[in-house]
Amino acid sequence: MSTGERTISRRGLSAIGVAGLAAAGGAALAPSAAAAPRAALAAIQTVDHHLDLVAGSVHGERVHLLGYWKDIPGIGGGLLYWDATSTEPENDGTIFAVAGVATGRWKRPASTTLNLADFGCLGVGDVDDSARVQKAVDALPTGGIIEFGPGKIRIQQTIRVERVPITFRGVGPTDSLDTGTQYLIATGTADGFVLAGCHGGGFRDLQLQGVDLKGGYMIRTERIGPEKDDGNYMLTFQNVRSRLGYNGILLRSCNTVRFLNCVWNEFHGEQVILLNGESDESRADPVEFVECAIAAGTANRNTDNVVIDGLGGSIKFIGVAILFGRHGIWMRNTIQPRPGDPTPDDKSLPKFLYFEGGGFENGYGYPVLLEKGAQAKFANCYISCDGVFDNVRILETFTGGALFTGCVIRGSGRNGIDIASTRVTITGCTIGNNGRFAHLDYGLAITGVASNGSGGVRVTTAAAHGWETGDRIRIEQVGGAVGANGTWEVTVIDATRVDLIGASLGGTYSGGGLAVRTGTGINIRPTASKVVVTGNILGRLAEGLHRQDYGLISAAPDVLISNNDLAGNPVAPYLINGTQNAQTRIFGNKGMEQLDGRLTARVPGAVADGVYDFANLLYLDGQRIRITRVTRVTGAGSCNVQLEAGGATAGAAQAATTSLQTIQLTAPPAVDAVSAPKRLRLRVSGASGAQDLEVQFGYQLVS
Repeated sequence: MSTGERTISRRGLSAIGVAGLAAAGGAALAPSAAAAPRAALAAIQTVDHHLDLVAGSVHGERVHLLGYWKDIPGIGGGLLYWDATSTEPENDGTIFAVAGVATGRWKRPASTTLNLADFGCLGVGDVDDSARVQKAVDALPTGGIIEFGPGKIRIQQTIRVERVPITFRGVGPTDSLDTGTQYLIATGTADGFVLAGCHGGGFRDLQLQGVDLKGGYMIRTERIGPEKDDGNYMLTFQNVRSRLGYNGILLRSCNTVRFLNCVWNEFHGEQVILLNGESDESRADPVEFVECAIAAGTANRNTDNVVIDGLGGSIKFIGVAILFGRHGIWMRNTIQPRPGDPTPDDKSLPKFLYFEGGGFENGYGYPVLLEKGAQAKFANCYISCDGVFDNVRILETFTGGALFTGCVIRGSGRNGIDIASTRVTITGCTIGNNGRFAHLDYGLAITGVASNGSGGVRVTTAAAHGWETGDRIRIEQVGGAVGANGTWEVTVIDATRVDLIGASLGGTYSGGGLAVRTGTGINIRPTASKVVVTGNILGRLAEGLHRQDYGLISAAPDVLISNNDLAGNPVAPYLINGTQNAQTRIFGNKGMEQLDGRLTARVPGAVADGVYDFANLLYLDGQRIRITRVTRVTGAGSCNVQLEAGGATAGAAQAATTSLQTIQLTAPPAVDAVSAPKRLRLRVSGASGAQDLEVQFGYQLVS
């Protein structure tokens, strides 16, 4: 600053002080209006804690609250001002009344961010903080942020947030039970938090920890009224860990809900996450889970992870891991009919499930169970389980429209994918090492083999088998009734008895026997239709146990099975049973002999050495084929037959005699006519009295 010819720096001002500056600068340093607040601040009194507050003397008077509680300075303190006209109810956080004073309140300066310490929460977790948290919620009538941390907030009564966007914010997620921001949910059988009619808000950067919960959900959403806007909209959960609960979160009457980097684990109730499950008016969609982990826990084998029940749609999982528990994702409908509506099921289906990246592992039920619903897509994910069931089960009651692409599906107890529904497409997947329990180590002892009274065989097991009709059961080591040994589809009679379809006794049972349920890569049931299986690997993987007997079993007529690698299955590449029709298309698969065409030649009468044209093909042009099978017979005598392509022989000569013979070539010769056409002929050599020769070369199209 400048006073006449003199200039004083800030450092100089600090050195000489106000008094010295007044002496040096005279009237130029008289107090100004801007300096008045400094004088007022200097006059602010300090109050040790909120119980020491007394009535203010003038409107606008201010005090500094050292701390909320006595002898705990620095926590819950701050600036308060006296509103001499207020009669508002106190909430012991932002509004404080004074005993015996009807008009006048101490208030904190208005803010949309509140700290629970301002309401007396100490963060120790040994007292019920429910009322204090609820007061903080009520102190934000138009929404805001409630923060705390680090420390523990104990909730013993349900916290309700109604119609306002409130975000509960902590200092960061953690896997520790003692650090970060912890909300201890100790509500017994009641819910922890209920969000009703909230447009915005959510939870972030904190942990919800259950304490001896016996029911309810940690978080539940609900409709607050019948109007369109009475549901919840745009809720966000980010960096939240929920653990040690009964049920996790129930989403009803929600639109646009997002979970980002959230973790659930160790839940022992019905399910970790439930969408809807109430009525058509309670649908939850769209809902997105991004980079999350959902795990019921290793000890909770009867707790499902994600249940989508009833009307809802656009449920997306991006990079999500679902682990342990029973079922991974279960699409179903248990919603009861509405009055006057006899067929609610067709109107209340969950739809549009999309799962990409991430996957399923270590569960004891079905990782993917599609019971009722439509349009589910799984892309580029890993699907495996530790139980005795399938990795993917699509029931007949599922309306259809399921797609699996680019997935690894392995290690199930029974089938990799079991299909009884319609419009299912499986493409670009690796499906192997399933049927893990198809081993005698897991076999059930057989205690009886007898006639079922209808000409069939009935087997009794020593313990409950847990099978279902249509399962393929391998019977071994049965004494006496040896006709029962083998692999059979079964009809379940009761918990310990099954009938073996197509088996005969072959003797009187004398004892012994083990029964093992087999598994396959893909099992297509008779009720399935419009099933497309193309471009997959269905066989042994590079590591792990491989006990699936076939790459694929199909009992459905309406299937397209093409261009799959079916090699490496212990029994056979595939099994086709049931009734086939014009809709059945199976071609171009590796690991099995499959002919794309045949070259046929007939030489009537006497057969001499030389070359002969084929009846159905003279030239191969623009294609590459390989010869995989040769069938031949003569009416008399013998000769050798061989394919000739472009004047050169292809493959070794095969002897033809009066016995019809066929051979599958272990080293199929190739004929390449991509760059130039080649004349195809039958070459005969070594003819000896040969008459009426018939030859057929089976080939596969390479390109």
